[in-house]
Amino acid sequence: MPEPFSKALFLVENWLSAHYDVPEGETTVDRLFYPRSVVVIGVSESRDNLARIIYENLIEFQFQGEIFLVGRKEGTLHGRKVFTSLEPLNEGIDVAVILTPAPTVLGFLEACGKKKIPWVIIESGGFREYSDEALQLETEILRIAKTRGFRIVGPNCIGVFNSEHGFVVPFASLKRSMAAHGGVSILTQSGGVSFSFYRFLSTTNVGIAKMVSMGNKLDLDEIDYLRYLIQDPRTEVIGLYLESLERGKELMEVARSTPKPIIVHKANTGEGSREIAKLHTAALANDDQVVDAALKQAGIIRTRNFRSFANIVKVLSLPPMKGNNLVVISRSGGMAIVAADSAGSYGFRLFPLAQTFQDQIHSFFRAKVIRPTNPVDLGDLFDFDLYTRILEYVLKIEGVDGILFQHGASGEEREPSRRLVQAMKDLCHKYGKPVAFCYFTDDEELGVIKKAVNFPVFMEPDDALSALAVSRDHYRKKNTPREDPIAFSVHRDRVRRLLQKAIQEGRDPVLPEALAVLKAYGIRVAPSSIVQRQDDLKSALQKIRKPIALKVISPAVSHKSDVGGVALNLRSFTEARKTFKVLEGLDPESSSGFWLKR
Repeated sequence: MPEPFSKALFLVENWLSAHYDVPEGETTVDRLFYPRSVVVIGVSESRDNLARIIYENLIEFQFQGEIFLVGRKEGTLHGRKVFTSLEPLNEGIDVAVILTPAPTVLGFLEACGKKKIPWVIIESGGFREYSDEALQLETEILRIAKTRGFRIVGPNCIGVFNSEHGFVVPFASLKRSMAAHGGVSILTQSGGVSFSFYRFLSTTNVGIAKMVSMGNKLDLDEIDYLRYLIQDPRTEVIGLYLESLERGKELMEVARSTPKPIIVHKANTGEGSREIAKLHTAALANDDQVVDAALKQAGIIRTRNFRSFANIVKVLSLPPMKGNNLVVISRSGGMAIVAADSAGSYGFRLFPLAQTFQDQIHSFFRAKVIRPTNPVDLGDLFDFDLYTRILEYVLKIEGVDGILFQHGASGEEREPSRRLVQAMKDLCHKYGKPVAFCYFTDDEELGVIKKAVNFPVFMEPDDALSALAVSRDHYRKKNTPREDPIAFSVHRDRVRRLLQKAIQEGRDPVLPEALAVLKAYGIRVAPSSIVQRQDDLKSALQKIRKPIALKVISPAVSHKSDVGGVALNLRSFTEARKTFKVLEGLDPESSSGFWLKR
């Protein structure tokens, strides 16, 4: 990576985390995921009551701890008493889950504090994602939490999911039969996205270890949960859905500290999604190119949709793809060609198979009309046990890094195909090489395969190849020694003064300050000058070599080029003066000046 770009990323990381402190406290996160007791606040006997669904999920997932219920009216729900306050309850409850109208939350928090409850999950909405006025509620929530010494998940979330322990507290009905145990843990800001991940991964036979809907991240955020999941022995892969990224430097440091794969689905990247996201979870978008570069630098895998996320999780459950040498084995010659065409676009090399191997495979064929090169076309073979033998032959070949196996079956071929998939799983792990299995069959048989064999199944060759490419790149990144940091002198005091001034005034650094910060970090910038009056234009031009660019500076004009606010290749004072007059007319009332640069 070029030296100036590395310096720029270093600067961005520091700016992102400049005034965000890591939450402190002695409360262990383990008690949040493995509580011995829980109180659900907001319950009623009404079938439409969402807090009631939280309680029913605890029953469905066979939570073994104590459950207490609190609601507006005294009653009984599924044989358990509903109290009207926390007053009758003893101290020692581990977690409180609150789902009541936002204005009532403060009173319940005070009551939780009095009972010394260490964890509170606030699933209620109506806070800063709803209006600026509601921001004050969050400020008061945080004050109470710090005063009383408890930690907060949310608000505006669906809470925590840990099916292993039965602690499942979203306010939508879930079925235990859908929740396969696995090694993937998910962190999301959006409750709806949590459900989407849950359903999508469940239907693709990917088991979930833990899941947290973080909501507005008032107290804990992705960094806090990440640190826990990295130490969690049941979590093998970590997935994050983020609409905003505040503690960027820490995210990079945490990712570098672990061999566990971290996959980020970063949304809220375009202009159209920013206002929606702000209303949704009080999230602010970050510059997407900076985010993308920073994630890559930290070895974090980025994905942009649920399907690719699931495919990446699938392939990461296999042994790693350690190189580019690929063999394609396919029952369909046409699909073999499709796969071969796609392989090159992902940087794979179709590994040349020895002539002796080709002759041996050819001897198995009936019609002898297909030459078994790479791709290996098995269209003339109908013995699926022989498929297994051929697969093992290829896996044994030194230099082969991975295999794409494409198969199709129907009718009586289904049963032997199931044995083939089981053998594929065993051989894959025996030889420590990935076999990406692409299966073309009907939905019913796909469902049977997914339930019968805990082995990833891909729908299309491109899905499988893109996932193998991620496995290869992740393996390389994690096994490449980190380069020593680039040493360069930094005028830190000057940078600190500039940033503190901007923070105190509640704004981002303006253009001259930003350029000054870059210079302080040793990054070369083009010569430039701010010109506020036409009379100053000539003297500014004498300091900058032509041709020059002229750009309007105005808070009322966000995208300058869209309104003609940028002029390039000006080669004389006459051209610059005429252009100055034109740009001045774009926003004569609020224009802050014009940026002149070479």
